[in-house]
Amino acid sequence: MSRRQTEITNLHSRSLVVPDGGETMAAVNQTRSKLREIIQENKKFSPIRILKEIESVLGTFTEAESGLDSETNARINVVKTELEAFRSAYEKFILGQQLGETAQLLSVAQRVDVAINSSIMFASVVLKNLCSETGAERTDDHLEIYLSSETDFLLFLEKANSLEQIYEELCHLFNVSAKQEPLKIIKIESGTAWLWLKGNLPIITAMRSVIEKAAHYFYRNYTDEGKLSTIPKKVETIESVLHLSDELKQRNISTEQLDEHLKKASNSIGNQLEKLLRGEEEIELNGEVIALTPSGQQKLIAKKHVRLIEDKPAQ
Repeated sequence: MSRRQTEITNLHSRSLVVPDGGETMAAVNQTRSKLREIIQENKKFSPIRILKEIESVLGTFTEAESGLDSETNARINVVKTELEAFRSAYEKFILGQQLGETAQLLSVAQRVDVAINSSIMFASVVLKNLCSETGAERTDDHLEIYLSSETDFLLFLEKANSLEQIYEELCHLFNVSAKQEPLKIIKIESGTAWLWLKGNLPIITAMRSVIEKAAHYFYRNYTDEGKLSTIPKKVETIESVLHLSDELKQRNISTEQLDEHLKKASNSIGNQLEKLLRGEEEIELNGEVIALTPSGQQKLIAKKHVRLIEDKPAQ
């Protein structure tokens, strides 16, 4: 249902940028056709089973609440609220099975999909990668990144997932198994985002390099309107920013057979870097603070000035 909602949204988005009004009417007719298809598709499923599954999940959440802290319960309540809205929309759909009820059901289904997948992603990353290394020393195979902007739960998940995606793309390029050498969590804190991670040494080194290069690129291309520039989509220009070919050559990995893969990886890593750094004025990467905006640079200068005053010996 979520996928179908995406299809309909994309259909209407395309029609809005075409000046011909006929495109809008065509999009409406195609939407009606898709909704009729979805009504037929949903007849294949057992309504009783779906409603029982929803009740089972909601019951599990309710049982778990007593043993969880208030912040975790608040996050669970987001999923519960969306599931309850889906149950209500599904009951109306069963009774009516008209286009309006179907459209409402798809909209709610997509919200449920986002809420559940975000929670699963966060839980699976923590459960899979959490280490008992809280007293570990910082070594070269560690990546420590601090993002000082105020970050809500979903945005924190997006940024954490961006780091995971960058790691996995680099693993593919470097011919390293991300399953055998996964990116592990040593410690994380949310609110503002602080992540201390561990992984394969060459991959972690390359991650630090591309994050640093992207941060410097954002600073150099900060617009007069006060907005971060975006990493260009042309592969050649992305390469001029991230220098992924150089990272591979430094490790004696030939790029001749990787051209197509390198293009896709470069584009993917560029997109993930944008998600990671969006909304930040400065970042701290393994102890080094890097400004992304002029105001972030001014803060760094002010901090250095304060340190100089504090370090100045008394006369």
